[in-house]
Amino acid sequence: MKLFLDHQEYIPAITLAGAAEEVLGQIVGDQAVFNQLKFKFSAEFGIPEKVVSQAFLNKTKNWLKHWQNLGDEETVAVDLEGEAVQYIVRGITNLVLHDSSLPSEGPRFFTWLTLNRDRLGLNAF
Repeated sequence: MKLFLDHQEYIPAITLAGAAEEVLGQIVGDQAVFNQLKFKFSAEFGIPEKVVSQAFLNKTKNWLKHWQNLGDEETVAVDLEGEAVQYIVRGITNLVLHDSSLPSEGPRFFTWLTLNRDRLGLNAF
């Protein structure tokens, strides 16, 4: 099985990881990464949770799902690779919260992330 990021297939990576994150997030409830981030960013920056959710955390996934409903004058600037990484990490974290397991490609993803950390701007982590 290939890793979508190996081939710069960011849109299917975002779509599939976003769906996995959402399904697993419903299972783990308040512990879900999305819920934790939404609460933290809302409290820390004084932004309503709905704005955090729609304008930041799920903007790319929602745009990909509903782009046909947008007018021609509406544009979205997105770092697809960064967004794909974010959704994959959120999905994997929810899986670990659910049953302490990793997907079969999890270790390879973490290796890929380590090899690309400088290019992705993750050197601080």
